[in-house]
Amino acid sequence: MPTLEEYVDGTHGNARDSLARFAPFVSVLRTLNSAYEALLPSFVSTGLIGEGTVAFAAMSHAAFLAAVKLAASGELLPSYFVFRGCLEDALYGFYLLNHPELKPIWTARQDSDDAKKQVRTAFTIGGMRKLLEEKSLSIGKQFGIVYETLIDFGAHPNTLAFTSHLAPIPGSTDQMWQYINLETLDQAMAFRLGAMTGLNALNILSLMFPDQFARSAAGALLARAHHQFDSVPAPGSKEEEESGRRRAVKNSGNIGTVVTVITLALVGALALKYR
Repeated sequence: MPTLEEYVDGTHGNARDSLARFAPFVSVLRTLNSAYEALLPSFVSTGLIGEGTVAFAAMSHAAFLAAVKLAASGELLPSYFVFRGCLEDALYGFYLLNHPELKPIWTARQDSDDAKKQVRTAFTIGGMRKLLEEKSLSIGKQFGIVYETLIDFGAHPNTLAFTSHLAPIPGSTDQMWQYINLETLDQAMAFRLGAMTGLNALNILSLMFPDQFARSAAGALLARAHHQFDSVPAPGSKEEEESGRRRAVKNSGNIGTVVTVITLALVGALALKYR
C-alpha cells in the first residue's frame, strides 16, 4: 500500500493532467467556477450577508471545487459524495430563505437530541425538493435528475457504486476494488455529473439571489456554462474518447505521476471475493 504522502502526491499529479485533458468538460467546470467567483463578491454591502443564507452559496462553491479535484484525481466515488453536498448546500439555503421561521430550528440543532429530531423532521430532501419544484418546475426536475444520478453512482452506498469500481485480478476469479479510476468513460461521466451539479446548484442560487445574478457577471457566466454543456461530447462517443486520450504537453512530469497513480490503483486496491 502507498504511504499517505505517496497517495496525495500521486493523485495531485493525476488531477493536473486530467485538467489538461477532457477540454470540453473542463471548460464548463471552469466557467461554473467563474460564476461562483462573480456571485460571491456581489453580496458585499447588500445586507444579505447578515441574513445568513449567503453562506450556503460559499459552501456550495467550496464543495464544487473539492469534488472537481477528486474527480480530476480519479477518485470518482468520493467525488459523487461531495458533488451531492454541493447540491444540498444550495437546496438548504434556498429552503431557509423561503422559510425564515425555520432558522431557529436549524441553528439549534446541536442543543439536544430533540433539537436534532426537529431538524430532521423540518428539513427533508423530499419536502425541500417539492418547494423547489413549486418555485421552478424545470430547476426542480433538474435537481431530481442530478441528485438521484449522483446517488446511483456512489453518493450513497449502493450496489452500483460498489460493482462499478471492481476490476478483475489477472489469473484469478477474484476482483479488486479500485481507489483510483482513470478509465475515460468513467472519468468523463464524473466530469459530466460535476457540470450538471454546478449548473443546478447555481440555478437554485439564481432563484435565491436574482438581483445579484443580474448585476454581476454571474448570470452571463451561468448562461455561458449552459451553452458550453450543450457541446459536451455524448457518453461513449468517439469525441469523448479522444478527449480523454489527450495528454498535457507543457509538463511531462505530469505523465510520470499519472503512471504512479495507475500503479496505486493496482497495488492499493482491496482484493475482494466477488464471484
